[in-house]
Amino acid sequence: MTQAPAAPGAADRRAPPRVVAHVDMDAFFVAVERMEDPSLLGKPVIVGGSTGQRGVVAAASYEARKFGVRSAMPMAQARRLCPGAVYLQADHAKYVAASERVMEVLGSFSPVLEIVSVDEAYLDLTGTERLLGPPFAAAGRIRAALLDETACSASIGLASNRLMSKVASELAKPAGILHILPGQEARILAPLPVEALPGVGKMTGARLRGMGVRTVGDLARMPLDLLEAHFKSWGADLHRKARGEDDAALEPESRPKSLGRETTFAEDIGDRAHLEATLVRLAEQAAARARRQGLSARGVTLKIRYADFTTYTRAAPLDPPSTLDKEIIEAALRLLERALNDLARGRRVRLLGVYLTGLGASGLQPSLLPEEGRLREARLVESIDAVRARFGYGSLLTRRAIGRLGKEED
Repeated sequence: MTQAPAAPGAADRRAPPRVVAHVDMDAFFVAVERMEDPSLLGKPVIVGGSTGQRGVVAAASYEARKFGVRSAMPMAQARRLCPGAVYLQADHAKYVAASERVMEVLGSFSPVLEIVSVDEAYLDLTGTERLLGPPFAAAGRIRAALLDETACSASIGLASNRLMSKVASELAKPAGILHILPGQEARILAPLPVEALPGVGKMTGARLRGMGVRTVGDLARMPLDLLEAHFKSWGADLHRKARGEDDAALEPESRPKSLGRETTFAEDIGDRAHLEATLVRLAEQAAARARRQGLSARGVTLKIRYADFTTYTRAAPLDPPSTLDKEIIEAALRLLERALNDLARGRRVRLLGVYLTGLGASGLQPSLLPEEGRLREARLVESIDAVRARFGYGSLLTRRAIGRLGKEED
């Protein structure tokens, strides 16, 4: 039987090879701290949930890692290994805000973005070659955009599936790009320790080593039935992983859970008018960001840190959900008034932030307020957004946002 020739152009209609990128920010918490304080550049820096002896290392700069310091290490051990490091208290709200900027950049390169953590995400770059260039060139553009927009570097792994892209980014660290071509998965994996496989932790690694399995190549040579006998259903997963096989699809989040803005003052602030003006500016920027993403908020959260580093968060609902500056600002100012009246106890303010929560699809919801007034407010913010999009935020400042704003550091 003679096979019919392929129709003209059939090759062009074949699905393009799958390309998955894994983007892993390099020492992200440290990078964010260095954005605020450039004097930390080049120094060993260790960030922890607590900087005391009982704390745990959350992140360590590569300078500190040369001394053997690693994430999840007891802080007391880190201090013994690297006594000359700069030790900083972790500020997770600050890292979340920086992460949102990172994910915005990544989302501009692919509509399929799976956020894994504050400093890690997968992108599906399949079919983007005409727009972004070959995969390696696309990864270079992503890294450059992250540096330009966030001043943070990233390591990027490229492969035909998410498992191998994760392995590739780890091999590329720090600040590198590695593309594992289809068909090369098993060869790349074979010499690596079994713990290099995503999902193989210390306990599984110890069990495998007890069976004489030290490298991924050793694992690949293990019979499937033997792995299933020792690891049940997980044995089949190990069997596939050792060969670099993974058909899992990316699971993009439809929308962020929260977004916001915060600022750390160059000098601690006690002037209430200055604090209110700053809060208005932050609320306006957060609201504009939500509108750009087609979102409205069900709640507002105030973050305030006093000069002694005591930090509080206070939240208020928005009913109905809103994306309007006026409604968000008024809720935020009420929270600030309570924080200054009930919590300040004479202390100056070091940091101020506004976060919008309960995000959902935008659109004016029914309200007890006159609907005509809300529609007028919506048209006003549209006009303001258009001006600021063209000329920058500072081109149009509302009366409430005018203050001694030049002293803040974002």
